[in-house]
Amino acid sequence: MALRMTSTPARVGIAYRPALASWIESRPPQCLEVAAEPFYKAGERQLRGLAALCPLVVHSTRLSLGTPGPIDPEELHWLARVVAAADPLWVSDHLGFSRTAEVDLGWTVPVVPGPESLAVVVSHVREVQEQLGRPFLVENVVHFLPTAGVRSEPELLNTLCRETGAGILLDLTALVVNARNHGFDPRRWLRDLALEHVAQLHVGGCALDGERWHDSHRDPVPDEVLELAAEVLRAAPVRAVILERDGRYPPPAALEAELGRLEALATEAASDAGSAQRPGDHA
Repeated sequence: MALRMTSTPARVGIAYRPALASWIESRPPQCLEVAAEPFYKAGERQLRGLAALCPLVVHSTRLSLGTPGPIDPEELHWLARVVAAADPLWVSDHLGFSRTAEVDLGWTVPVVPGPESLAVVVSHVREVQEQLGRPFLVENVVHFLPTAGVRSEPELLNTLCRETGAGILLDLTALVVNARNHGFDPRRWLRDLALEHVAQLHVGGCALDGERWHDSHRDPVPDEVLELAAEVLRAAPVRAVILERDGRYPPPAALEAELGRLEALATEAASDAGSAQRPGDHA
């Protein structure tokens, strides 16, 4: 899913949450991300209503792309039903695994970057692409333990995109959280990433809990994340930026201000598309 730079600004939207439903209906964003699982089995009518408001993208959390063995056919069946109702621009899930053959972890754990995990994820991404018939993006995740392998995480993503044609959902808050927890430069990480595959950004709040940073999504987007977003928007063919908020919702005016700031970044980046630099590069 290698994309070309465009002078059209990236769409800016928000992740759908029930607590935001009335506000979203009264002020439809430029696009809306819907989590797939809440709409399994009984949400097709609501999805069609949301799709009438603005373009949708579908975000899955339970495919467990990094788990060896076949993808759960029931998960893929219900995801396909959601995709058919939502008619999204694309579908995404995480570069990690959320279950083993014996245990459902309840959250996503990153894979160790290496040939074995790459082979598993490549096979699963191809299966999902074939079943859904939609562009598919893979998202980087927060990791609280080092995941060093024979490849770096950017190298794993680059190879995955080359071998499958998938794109990247770049979670900039996850990147900043990992950089703070593990002491690396996020711009160096971005310099190693093939930015031509980045189609969507996630941005959200983060918080320090004890000695560890978490992507809480309960606070305003920090300046560091916004600065990285501005740099990536200038250097990559991003099609959508999604604000994630998962609690402690501010007044509508504050949310609108955050979206407005992101829209301004997207518009400025589109106007600068002809003179793009990679994050961290200097003229």
